[in-house]
Amino acid sequence: MQHALILTKNTVSEEGIIGKLRRLNYETLCSTDLLYHLQKYVSSSFFTYFHWVFLSETLCNEEVDLILNQLKNYPVFLVRIVEKTMDDEEIAYWEEKGMSGSLKKDATFEEIREKLHELQKELRDKQIINNKIVVLGNAEKDGLKPLTSRLSKTEKKLFENLLNAYSKGIVLSRVELCERLWPEGSTPSNMSQLSCLINKLKRKLEEGGITGETIITLWGRGYKLGSELSEFWIQHA
Repeated sequence: MQHALILTKNTVSEEGIIGKLRRLNYETLCSTDLLYHLQKYVSSSFFTYFHWVFLSETLCNEEVDLILNQLKNYPVFLVRIVEKTMDDEEIAYWEEKGMSGSLKKDATFEEIREKLHELQKELRDKQIINNKIVVLGNAEKDGLKPLTSRLSKTEKKLFENLLNAYSKGIVLSRVELCERLWPEGSTPSNMSQLSCLINKLKRKLEEGGITGETIITLWGRGYKLGSELSEFWIQHA
């Protein structure tokens, strides 16, 4: 049996989705008290009981951001309930924050069933991919595919820009990267997001078996890919 937790400011507003989850045989708890607990205290091992945590549309983005930060190390699916479908940029932003996916508030029983199945399938696929290690300097051409498939849309875009800059012998500044990654360009928020994105990309490259310098920070200038990684990628892409 799957165990689901809905964090909300109004339990009455969640009756529809609670009923649909229970039809899917999800043992479901809906709570405002646990929301308060997460906002005021350090999260506890209690949350390891759940397979799914649904974040109600009654929560503002700042509250969702806080909860994602509290639960990011827990083996749970974190799903944002929304009233309107997110665009690609919103999806990429929340995925980078740790969100597993989103679910429309008015989704039908069939839509919820298929969405949750899709998220579980994506997790299984990622686990398979994570078992395929890419070793720098000793990889087959097809060995790059598992690594690139682990990256989010924005991470791939960042990597492609850095790789293209390397091939041209240039360094991309933080401002230039923000302008290439987001329509609104180099806002303070995007500058901060870029730093997080660089760290996540580094970590995923390392988790994929890539060792040595992957992304180099040139203080006052910007970022560039390490030469060994870049040459290897160009030769095997």
